[in-house]
Amino acid sequence: MKMEESDNEEQVKKKAIKVSTFPVPLASVETKEYISTPSKYSKEKIINKALEFHSKGNISEAAKYYEYFINQGFNDYRAFSNYGAILADTGNLNQAETYIKEAIELHPNNSNDYKYLGMILIKKGQLYEAKEATEKAILLDTSNEKAYLNLGVIFKYMGQLNEAEIPTRKAIEIKSDFAEAHSNLGNILREIGKLQEAVLSYRKAIEISPHFAKSHFNLGNIFIDLDKYYDAIKFYKNAINLDKNYSLARLGVIESKGKICDWSDQNIEVNLIDKLGIKGSSVNPLGLFYYEDNPLKQSERAKNFYKDKYNRKSKIIRPLNNTKIRIGYFSSDFRDHPTMHLISSILKLHDKSKFEIYLYSFPPKEDKYTEIAKNSGCIFKDIKGLSDIEAVELARKDKLDIAIDLMGYIKYNRMSIFSYRVAPIQINYLGYPGSLGSDTINYIIADKTIIPETYEKFYSEKVIRMPSCYQCNDDKKEICNEPISRKDFNLPEKGFIFTCFNANKKITSREFDIWMRLLKEIKGSILWLYQSNKYSVENLMKEAEKRNIDSNRLIFANSLALDKHLARHRLGDLALDTFNYNGHTTTSDALWAGLPVLTKIGESFPARVSASLLSAIGLPELITYSEKEYENKALYLARNPDQLLNIKSKLIKSIETTSLYNSKLFTKNLEDQLQLIVESHDVSKTV
Repeated sequence: MKMEESDNEEQVKKKAIKVSTFPVPLASVETKEYISTPSKYSKEKIINKALEFHSKGNISEAAKYYEYFINQGFNDYRAFSNYGAILADTGNLNQAETYIKEAIELHPNNSNDYKYLGMILIKKGQLYEAKEATEKAILLDTSNEKAYLNLGVIFKYMGQLNEAEIPTRKAIEIKSDFAEAHSNLGNILREIGKLQEAVLSYRKAIEISPHFAKSHFNLGNIFIDLDKYYDAIKFYKNAINLDKNYSLARLGVIESKGKICDWSDQNIEVNLIDKLGIKGSSVNPLGLFYYEDNPLKQSERAKNFYKDKYNRKSKIIRPLNNTKIRIGYFSSDFRDHPTMHLISSILKLHDKSKFEIYLYSFPPKEDKYTEIAKNSGCIFKDIKGLSDIEAVELARKDKLDIAIDLMGYIKYNRMSIFSYRVAPIQINYLGYPGSLGSDTINYIIADKTIIPETYEKFYSEKVIRMPSCYQCNDDKKEICNEPISRKDFNLPEKGFIFTCFNANKKITSREFDIWMRLLKEIKGSILWLYQSNKYSVENLMKEAEKRNIDSNRLIFANSLALDKHLARHRLGDLALDTFNYNGHTTTSDALWAGLPVLTKIGESFPARVSASLLSAIGLPELITYSEKEYENKALYLARNPDQLLNIKSKLIKSIETTSLYNSKLFTKNLEDQLQLIVESHDVSKTV
């Protein structure tokens, strides 16, 4: 924060605020001028020395003088203001707030102190209070461009994007070369969906300030949205060159390269990943699930991410005396999306005589699946147009007993709603395969395979274990019965077909090495993959050639309607799972269609889902525990068609007899668990 300039105001005598410990490390300096102690100077000289040090950028020496000045009982609003700003920059937000408020008492009409207070309150997640302080700053000085910028940030955090745009543009109107304001405007326009306008804002920020790393990073983000992955990588790398410790840009490089299966410089990427999101700035942990199977690191990243991005002032909500238990599901995915494909039957099957089910929907676009949700017998509420605060108020008025977040940290999430708290019991389920690291999410729904008891230490939530698999499934999911053939999908008439319809970003060189050896060993075999984007196709074909495999033996499947997609699974012989991030809906789809899936169980949630599904359907023989076992089992099944046929026959019978695809039984088990939680939940532990 900027030092507050000198202003000859009459001093107001007040009692000093003592500081028990000094939070800023003292600078190591050489000159005699800087090793002098405050006690040898007069009151005026102490404050002047502090201001001098501050103006020269020697923050730790300035802080020492401010602290001494205040502890002597002297009063000068500049000391309180600047010391508070220093404390805020070092993360001592509560002390910083105290000193800034003291400065305001000494000098009530200083716009910058209200601006600083607003910034501190934003960091503390107290957005209402931050808005009030920032609006006061603007009232005192209508030309305070940074206050307008901060007001835009507050509105954005509240989910009020249209409102956020107005003060951000005002900041630019006041200061046309305000690079950060142009960059923030780009962020707002991007979320509104005005991508080309956002690009112009980011480019303007870079034109004004070529060394502003954040603008390069933001431009990288917009190129991801536009499927221009190589452009994205270029700008992420620009940001890293400008700021070596830019965590989000490092993550951007890793994710972008993963999406297009660019495995060059992997040794460098291992170093980028190591402490990413654990030391330094936080990152969305989901982005690293694909490249690292480490539940401890995932847990640490989640806690840091929640604290930095979603920390809000939450409310204690006491248990409610509802006649029926009220459950609210929150999701942007009540649409043509894997989450809706899984949960649609459950929504219909909930016992409406005992439970009132609310669906809080905020999809980017509604479709026929949204209509299925609306007609499920649940109370459907479209909150897409509501800010987070408005959505919270609406949900609280509905007096929910349980709020279930189906999103976590995936795209379009509204985790802030849960940060404020809308129900005494809040649950993480289905959409996000891991711990959220949040103190406002009480439970996570899993099973004994997903989270064994010894793994509970990696989760901030208490674990609700379903008696079988954690994943709900729609047993009414239709499979197209129209005749299909290999020729319809450009597959060879003969030869073994290995499949993997997981998103290409889940594939790493570890699996791919094994898959190419399988193609080499099984003559005439092919690998049938899903096509995520044209760049991943190009790179995977190049990687095959590097391993001396004809790239024509890789066949890529396009997107299809769900019923036809399920039907084409039947042309495959064996599905091969990915390691760090298994197939989730992809695996249950394959099994539902009668295609066996071979997996290797890992340590973290996303690396254990296929094992959970296979256990539930009675096929533990398809769960392997090492890469070598995985490869040997795949070879064995490809070379022994009778054994593979036996497994397929067992799978078909298990679909009818096991619980995995029994939606009615799953719903009853889920309701039993939720009723038990409502009856036993300890509200004293609800934040």
